[in-house]
Amino acid sequence: MGAMDPVLRSLFDAPEAERRIGPFVLVSALGRGGHAPVWLAHEVYGQRVLRTAAVKLFPWSERIQDDSRGGVVEEAQALCRVEHPNVVRFYSLTLDEKRGICALAMEYVEGTSLDARIAERETLPVVEALRIGVAIASALAAVHRVGLVHRDVKPGNVIESAGTYKLIDFGVAEARPGAEKGRTSGTRVRAAAAFVERLRDTATEDGTLPDSRGFLGGTVGYVDPACLATGAPATAASDLYALGATLFECLTGKLPAAAAAPSGRGLSVDVLDGQRAAPSLAELSPEAPAGLVRVVDALLAPRPEDRPRSAEWVAIALDQVRAELSGKRRNLPPEEAGPFRGLGRFEGDDRDVYFGRTAEIAAALEVLRGRGLLCLVGASGSGKSSFGRAGVLPALADGALGGWPTEWDVAVTAPGIDAQASLVAALEPFVPEASTAEPEAIVRALVTRADETGRGFVLFVDQLEELATVTTRDRRPFVVELLLRLGERALPGVRAVVAVRRDLLEALFAYEGLGPVLARGSLFLATLSQVAWGEVLDQALAAYGVRFEDEPLRKEVLAEIGATASAMPLVQFALTQLWRERDRDRAIIARASFQAIGGIAGALDRHADGTLAALEKALPGSQEVARKLLLSLTTAQGTRASRSLAELEARVGPKTAEVCASLERERLVVREGDGVTLAHEALLVQWNRLAGWVADARDARLLAEELERDAQKWRVDPERAPEWRRLRRLEAEELAREGTIEPSEAARVFLAAAQRGDRRSRAAMVIFAALAVLGVVGGGLAYVRAIEAKNAENARLVEKLAAAPDEASLRELQNEVQSLRSAREQEPEALRPLPLPAPVSPPPRASAPPRAATARPSTPIVVATASSIAPAPRPSATTSPTDELPWK
Repeated sequence: MGAMDPVLRSLFDAPEAERRIGPFVLVSALGRGGHAPVWLAHEVYGQRVLRTAAVKLFPWSERIQDDSRGGVVEEAQALCRVEHPNVVRFYSLTLDEKRGICALAMEYVEGTSLDARIAERETLPVVEALRIGVAIASALAAVHRVGLVHRDVKPGNVIESAGTYKLIDFGVAEARPGAEKGRTSGTRVRAAAAFVERLRDTATEDGTLPDSRGFLGGTVGYVDPACLATGAPATAASDLYALGATLFECLTGKLPAAAAAPSGRGLSVDVLDGQRAAPSLAELSPEAPAGLVRVVDALLAPRPEDRPRSAEWVAIALDQVRAELSGKRRNLPPEEAGPFRGLGRFEGDDRDVYFGRTAEIAAALEVLRGRGLLCLVGASGSGKSSFGRAGVLPALADGALGGWPTEWDVAVTAPGIDAQASLVAALEPFVPEASTAEPEAIVRALVTRADETGRGFVLFVDQLEELATVTTRDRRPFVVELLLRLGERALPGVRAVVAVRRDLLEALFAYEGLGPVLARGSLFLATLSQVAWGEVLDQALAAYGVRFEDEPLRKEVLAEIGATASAMPLVQFALTQLWRERDRDRAIIARASFQAIGGIAGALDRHADGTLAALEKALPGSQEVARKLLLSLTTAQGTRASRSLAELEARVGPKTAEVCASLERERLVVREGDGVTLAHEALLVQWNRLAGWVADARDARLLAEELERDAQKWRVDPERAPEWRRLRRLEAEELAREGTIEPSEAARVFLAAAQRGDRRSRAAMVIFAALAVLGVVGGGLAYVRAIEAKNAENARLVEKLAAAPDEASLRELQNEVQSLRSAREQEPEALRPLPLPAPVSPPPRASAPPRAATARPSTPIVVATASSIAPAPRPSATTSPTDELPWK
């Protein structure tokens, strides 16, 4: 095992109170995991123990190379992202720079190790070996997907805990001093050769193995022969070899190299280093099914390229063998249907061509073991429906939950417009009184049924977001209450699974109590990565014995898939087209086929546009019918809607049935129950023409939805309904005349009422305007009369001033003028008349006898009228006060 690092030894020899790394207090040694000791520890904060953990410890001193230190951190980060029920959970990475120690904390699993089971019973039953194989292969699929390798798969690192097999003790190879990542150095090759020579001296005699840990990860007997022979770092294929050796040992009680030992003792070095293949499982375990033999023999192939491509493939193959043993033999879908489903979804019958999701299926089952409701959440096009129908439900039906019940019945529904009726129809075969019973009574009946028949029941509600986007308000409460009853706790023999679009999940949280239930049981489903798509493609073609014309074409296809990997329906559609174009005689995918479909990105758009063009040619005028039909199958929010054919004919008009049938043949629309809907929401994004139609109609459709909502409010309470102003009403009426929107009868009545109200409002405005005009005219006449009176007073004063008989009279009149001027200065300028005369000197007095008076020019008087309300212009500055009366 090798000497322990002195840094670690100093920690273990310290007093109990000082044996601590970060929040982890070391309690007792559990053993050695690969190259590092593992201790039982308590995670402590303050005086409180939060949880028990297994802590793997590494030296972290300056002598360890920087790339090794960085490798530990990177790998620990990746391990903490792995969420799988058959993989021990990783909690955190803690560094103690002062002590020079690194601690990787993980879940502490109590249970029985697989090597102890084998030692106790020598061999395990085939059924149990298959359970172990499916669990560990699924776990390795999750590990490999994040770019990691376990490096030490063996019975000692598989623990059975509460009926679940878990893979533990990941070998963090980069933690070793001097570890080299990703390449085989000359030093390692020489060390490997020397090690193999030591094996020949010892292993062939009594099985005693020299220490390989100076250059090699893993345990001899399970180590990839390609690594043992050359010192090459372990790969995902190395883990698969170790899994094969583990299954071989479970079924035979011996390692493959031990079974091939010439003397019946020790180990065959030729098998260990890959110069010779291990014996077939069938030689030592004749009762093993042929399918299991094929898988194990392939896993033990000396050359990595001859082994299965992925752990995912292994998990699916072993699961198929397990199904056959249980009497549920399954056949591949017909070759004409093939392994891809285009814009359609995978169903339960397609489970043997549903690849790429074994890790997620295992995670979903783990949720259902402890909760009553599983909520599958993902973006549009992430494959939620297929995952539920072809992944989770068949696994449940086969009793994959373990324990009681061993078999489950399945009911599938989607909300639609009348969610309550849809749900009741799905429940009635199992609860005949569902149409009249309350949700609580239905749940009780399901539990009673499971208890009496021994068969479980699982309800799958697909596209649950329709409850918020499509279902009428009065048909929602029943569904919400039933889901709450099913999801509040795990009922014996009863479960629920729902699928929800991630961007519409918040709308469902508005229903009281439903949000927490959905959140607690949520499993987020990501779109497949490029690596996962590669596995799917390889497994799907291999299932039918089809291959690519050459490896460069395979790489080209995978490169295009990588560029659009997040658009799963688009990739599935393109692969479906590619399958149709395959060379059937040679069973290959040819380069010409790939070019014919326009590549991955162009396949869907080209197919959809081509369908419309061919339809228009065969049936003139059908493209406009198709536009209206397709728009009728969408909502203003950009989601799918389901309509009956009768409803579509009423909305769209003649030729609807013919166009709908053509679109259905080309898989652009599908029938679901009594309704028609788009084949997939990906059409709304990936088909440019339809996306443009939806965008153009969006504003009009939002107006239509608002009209329908306000019409309903008006019908309930006319006084409190929103008021539709004339321009918005006219816009709605115009769109209705054009056929862009189709208001309901209630909406038409509402618009008519709004029109009458608008007429009354306009009549009232006319009356008000007339009254206002009369008021203005009346006010104008009063104003004119007031100005005329003031002008007359001005004229009277002017005349008095001119006729003043003496100075005293003149002075008195001037004082009167001054007082009147001061009073008028306080009035608004527009109400002032012509200005009053300025003060003048008294007339001169002659000593001669008085002469006859000459006529003085009278001051002009301007009378204001209604058309000339503004004051007259002021005289110029050069005007003499004696010529005209000045303005003041």
